[in-house]
Amino acid sequence: MSSQELSDRNLAVVITEATVCLAMTIISIIGNTLVCLAVYRNPKLRSTTNLYIIALAASDLLCATVEMPLASAVLITGRWDFSDALCELQGFVDVFVTLVTPATMGLTAFNRYMRIVKTHNYNKIFSPSKSKIWLSCVWLSLAFYLLIGRVTNWNSFEFIPGYAVCSVVFMTTESRLAHYCTVFALFFVLPFCFAFFSYYKIFTKIRQHKVNVAPSLELNAKNREARISVQEINVSRTLSYVVAGFLFCWIPMYVFVFWKRFSPDTAPRSVQLLAILLLFLSSTINPFIYAATNRVFRGEFCKILCWWKVTRVLTSSSVGANRDVGNEENAACQDETNM
Repeated sequence: MSSQELSDRNLAVVITEATVCLAMTIISIIGNTLVCLAVYRNPKLRSTTNLYIIALAASDLLCATVEMPLASAVLITGRWDFSDALCELQGFVDVFVTLVTPATMGLTAFNRYMRIVKTHNYNKIFSPSKSKIWLSCVWLSLAFYLLIGRVTNWNSFEFIPGYAVCSVVFMTTESRLAHYCTVFALFFVLPFCFAFFSYYKIFTKIRQHKVNVAPSLELNAKNREARISVQEINVSRTLSYVVAGFLFCWIPMYVFVFWKRFSPDTAPRSVQLLAILLLFLSSTINPFIYAATNRVFRGEFCKILCWWKVTRVLTSSSVGANRDVGNEENAACQDETNM
């Protein structure tokens, strides 16, 4: 078992690290909960593509509710004071989220590619039921892989002071090398090759769309199809920003992780901790991207966060409607009296 204590830190470092981690924990929980609530409340957001957005929000919430609070506690106290079972849980969540998020993003990009570029075949592959099957296969296969590795003692989950979290460790160098080569290829390189190819084709299609569709078309069946395409284009643009933000966090994170795993003696503690904080940042920024780039999400966020204003407006509208009905009834009574 590795050391349970972090290296010595001065008070300023303790306050800075703990504050940053706590802030990201709170923001991530609130933001990703808002995403889930927005889709639940607004039927316009219950599309097949948004099923994948909910899956991303769920993985981010899993990180924010299990991994991030424990990391915050460790950064405050300077040691792991929790049980071995909780370490196993946090370690499993750490590896699961790290691998399932890029896989889900790759699947989401392929969904967008089929919706924009191969429209006629979209429902054959991404019907609502088939979309759930795709997601279930990715999530369950990864969960089984991690559980089988743990049950067979091919790997274990231990507290790693440099990361301030519990994560996976391997019994041999060969098993570590096999694991990272496999998961890096299947759950990072392959999904982002799909994402790069898909968004390249999508935005090529968008450019052709802008050239071919004249803005002065009359409102007819063809123009209605163009308007639907604009909505799909906006969704694709939003998700491309999500991928860009993800790469901004994860490319340096993977560099730091590989540095730590294969040359632990040369990796300073600041680099190790930064790798975990970048993972936490990736789980925090997506709701901001949705709010900044999607008007429907932004509107639902405002309604949820400013619920008292919405209630007051609805109450005022109801009172005004009742007053109008009352005035009409009084006028009717007066007419009957005059008669």
